[in-house]
Amino acid sequence: MFFYSKEFFDHESIISDKEIRTFLDSINDIKSEDKLENVRDSIKEVFDNVKITKLDYRDIIEFQIPYIKEKTSMTFEEMDIENVNDGFLNKAIEISHKFNIKEEKKIEDESSSDNVENFKFFHHYIKLYFGNLESIDAGIINNLENWDFGRISIVDKIILRMGIIELKYFTEIPPKVTINEAIELGKKYSTEKSNIFINGLLNKLKDEIRGNDKQLKN
Repeated sequence: MFFYSKEFFDHESIISDKEIRTFLDSINDIKSEDKLENVRDSIKEVFDNVKITKLDYRDIIEFQIPYIKEKTSMTFEEMDIENVNDGFLNKAIEISHKFNIKEEKKIEDESSSDNVENFKFFHHYIKLYFGNLESIDAGIINNLENWDFGRISIVDKIILRMGIIELKYFTEIPPKVTINEAIELGKKYSTEKSNIFINGLLNKLKDEIRGNDKQLKN
């Protein structure tokens, strides 16, 4: 998302620490929303499984929710009403708030520590990305077969560039992991055939990049 938002701006402009921190904060917001959606989906899954049986409204249903150690319980009537009203959104928010209140200090401490490390990592990543953009793109162009660089979608270009950076500079990450992550990003954010294209090109570049680690500038 960050590189996509910068794609249409001047690559030579300085990216401020504030911009990076704003982006990382937005990622934390997305993670919180994903967690809430997981809680909501868990309740819905339980409801879908029990509604096919003939339960009395007073029957209590006990179940486990991701991220929460203790079991949650609701009556069948409560589940039915919550589902009709808002698809369990309010119930998911209620349960998530209850969990966050109990673990608030721990989450805050961990989040603060993670953000410091994430900031350092991402700041370095950005420097490598924009500092080597011309050389990275040249590597992609040199390995294209029967395809023009200008026809590659922006999202695919960004994913390929990110994959090349990881292969080039983050040698502690196994190539297979980097390529698999790139493939998954292609499946999620690009076209249905992107994963095949990304997989083929990164596998082609893998040995070349890992065998010549000093081509790009630090």
